Amino acid sequence: MEQIQPTALAIRVNTTLSNDPCALCSQPTDPTGIDLYLAEKSALVCHACGLLHAPALARLLDLVSAANTFVRAEYEMSGVQTDEKHL
Repeated sequence: MEQIQPTALAIRVNTTLSNDPCALCSQPTDPTGIDLYLAEKSALVCHACGLLHAPALARLLDLVSAANTFVRAEYEMSGVQTDEKHL
C-alpha cells in the first residue's frame, strides 16, 4: 500500500472563483467561494484530495455548504431577498 505524505492544507476564501486544476492531482476543481488550498501557497485542492490529506477540513467545508443551502432555502420559503453570493 502506498504511503500518503502529509500535506498541509488551509481553508481560504476564493475571491476569483477560478477552477484551476488541483495542486495535488491535477484534476479539475469545483470552487465554491470557500475552498481548500495548499497552506503555503494559493493553489486550489480538490475535494477528493482534501478528504485524503485533511479529512476534517474537507468535512468542515461539507458542513458549511449544507448550512448555506439550508439557510438559503429558509430565506426563499420566507420570501426574504438576499444579495448573498451563493456557495
